Amino acid sequence: MALSRPNSFSLYISIPFCPSRCDYCSFVSHTVERAAKLIPEYVERLCREIEYTGEIARRLGLHLETVYMGGGTPTAINSEQLTRIFDAVKNSFDLSYLREYTVEAGRPDTVTEDKLVAIKNAGVTRISINPQTLNDNVLAAIGRRHTAERFYQAFSLAREIGFGNINTDLIAGLPEDTYEGFNRSLDGIFSLSPESVTVHTLAMKRASNIVKNNREDYENGRQTVRMVDSSISRLREQGYHPYYLYRQSRTLGGTENTGWSKPGYEGLYNVFIMDETHTILACGAGGVTKLRRPGTEYIERIFNYKFPYEYNGRFADMIQRKGRVISFYETLFQKTQN
Repeated sequence: MALSRPNSFSLYISIPFCPSRCDYCSFVSHTVERAAKLIPEYVERLCREIEYTGEIARRLGLHLETVYMGGGTPTAINSEQLTRIFDAVKNSFDLSYLREYTVEAGRPDTVTEDKLVAIKNAGVTRISINPQTLNDNVLAAIGRRHTAERFYQAFSLAREIGFGNINTDLIAGLPEDTYEGFNRSLDGIFSLSPESVTVHTLAMKRASNIVKNNREDYENGRQTVRMVDSSISRLREQGYHPYYLYRQSRTLGGTENTGWSKPGYEGLYNVFIMDETHTILACGAGGVTKLRRPGTEYIERIFNYKFPYEYNGRFADMIQRKGRVISFYETLFQKTQN
């Protein structure tokens, strides 16, 4: 955090598509099957927004410290589309100050060799491959279309291709999971020795299928607390330390989400966005640009359109909004000079 300067910023890139919708999810994302016709135009417009954002950053003399491509599931699109986006980033920004480049390859069923090679060739330094649980009955209960074995295969493939910084996510409190089952998932994760592990708590979000399908009776708070407590002691024993934490509403047991890492593998973007260390410039549907005034707690937000069809259809209006980044910094520079 101390290395960030008043002209530092991070870049967030949104890929709001998934192979299927998990029952606990409340994010604005579309399944690939339903949104396939939107994706080519979306990628084209996203690259244009990245290029425009790069022009703004160069004009203002801003230094890019971290890039985070999330979603959705970025690896839900094909390798050629991913490469187009990576090329747009490379050609639009000065990457000489870059300290971290993360891509969420979150769903193991979307991880393929050609996509991982594209990600590696782009200079990405950190990826996430997220099983959420390693119990197949729980995966089926939450609508995931992969097995634990598919996760192991994806993780092994990423190692073979040369990724030395991999994060994995687990969720405590999932339907049909047990305390013993959650600890078996931890055992499986420890056998792979990822550089970081994020432990989330199931949140009963109103827009999720769990809630919409009247599964709110799943109130397993005490067991969830035991799961989280177990993860804390066991991750410490394995040499991980907590580096960021946040709470959501309606979590089982009132517990939190915590990022754990081996020393030196902390996810910098996660720290920067939670701490609001510096400006985040966001590209893509659902992205929220957060302009931070250095030395203060003042944050100004610019919202992109949430849905891909809005993003595609009202792109010119959205780009015009982004011009506020220029006026924000020009006003800031004037105040600094005075």
